[in-house]
Amino acid sequence: MESECQKEFSVERVSYQIWQISKFWQRGKHKLLESFGITASQMEILGATFHLNESMDEVTQIVLAQEANIDPMTTSTILRNLEKKGLVQRSESKTDTRARKVEMTQVGKKLFLEAIEKVKKSQREIFKNVDIVTLSTQLDILLEELNKRSE
Repeated sequence: MESECQKEFSVERVSYQIWQISKFWQRGKHKLLESFGITASQMEILGATFHLNESMDEVTQIVLAQEANIDPMTTSTILRNLEKKGLVQRSESKTDTRARKVEMTQVGKKLFLEAIEKVKKSQREIFKNVDIVTLSTQLDILLEELNKRSE
């Protein structure tokens, strides 16, 4: 049986490891996406736009904000920057004149698909020596606990 001291050390160690992983993960993602001229938040919005446009006739800014779990005003700012880069286009919704419809441009789709492929390749490389099933199971337990505490 593990002593209280060992448990505390283990919890502190794991917390530190998660913090370090998160820090390195964010740096790596930032560097990778920087080569495409986009930020992580822009990539999230592009990803949500790409996937929602495949399953919905009309994707609005509010739907995107909900899907990406990003504040609507922040989503609007991100979309404005993506629009300036020619990666998305916004127009008036056909069903709700107060809403803005969002679509990816061909340039946006091309960039997103290239970036996501590079991200996936990087992830495969990072996880090549990791027992994914065990890690995923443990992370699910941790996420469930964190979700309980955020309610």
